[in-house]
This record gives sequence, C-alpha cells and structure tokens, in this order.
Amino acid sequence: MSDKKHLSRLETTLIEPKELALKGCHLKGIVALAQTTRLHDKQCEVQEEAQIDWLFSIDEKQRPTIHGNLYAQLSIQCQRCLQPMPWLIDKKTALIILTNEQDEQDDEEIPADYETIILTNTPVSLITLVEDELILALPIIAKHNECPFNEYQLPEHLNESFKNNPFHVLSAFKK
Repeated sequence: MSDKKHLSRLETTLIEPKELALKGCHLKGIVALAQTTRLHDKQCEVQEEAQIDWLFSIDEKQRPTIHGNLYAQLSIQCQRCLQPMPWLIDKKTALIILTNEQDEQDDEEIPADYETIILTNTPVSLITLVEDELILALPIIAKHNECPFNEYQLPEHLNESFKNNPFHVLSAFKK
C-alpha cells in the first residue's frame, strides 16, 4: 500500500456496490474503524484506521465484483497471556456480489478465488464491508509466538531435555 499521508479519508458511509461496479469505480483511502462494533467483540482495540484499495467492476457473467487490498494494524488480545499484541492485516479482497433475488445456481459457478457476499438491502455500509473483511482475516486463536508475560512457558532448553527422555525408547514398542 502507498504511504498513509497520500491517501484520502473516505467519509462515505453508505455505498451502492452495483452502481459502483457498473461505473467501474475505484475506492482508495482510509476508513476510520471507530464505528465498528463487532471488532470490539473480537477483543480488538479499534482506534486505528484501515486502508482500502478496492476496484468495483463487472465480471463476464455480469455480476458486480470487488477486487483489491485491505490493510490494517490492529491491537488484539493474546489468548495465552491476555496482553495486547499488534496484528497486521494485509488481505487481498475478491468478492462477487449477489442479491437475494439471484438463484442459488449462480452461487455454484463462483470461481475458487472469490468469496460471495449476498446483499439484501442497498445501500450498504462501507464500514460494515470493511469490518467483515477484517473479521475474516483475524486468527482463530490470537497468541504471541513467545509470550513475554507467560511465566509458565517452558524454557527452550527444557523442551530439548524431554526429547532425550529415557522413556522415549518405549515409543518403539507401540509399533
């Protein structure tokens, strides 16, 4: 992504994805995440912003699509030590927009590298679309590689001694 200083702040809260796709619009800028609610439920501190670079277009079957990148730096809670940790999200977005009147046969013909999003109402919230993509990019269990505050974590030299355990010979009898 380009430098944050050169990106404009996207103040638009409601968008019409189909219209944007028909016009071939390009949304590039910063979205404030202060209004998100579900990210807070995922134990994220959300005072940051997300950068999007999304191109709206029409595919060969005349379906609206969104291609692009999403970048955000979040602070999430480590599930081992319960301390905040930074989490970088740099996600490629590839969505095909379906409406509720489209039949399910269209859903079976979706290319493998795309995800679908079903819009029942338009206009839709840009912040909600960004929040959905961020939630999908979060880890299932957030944890440090090595927790700095976890006093119960075994030191590396003790892990090596378990490999040289005298009872390790007995594992050959299992076979």
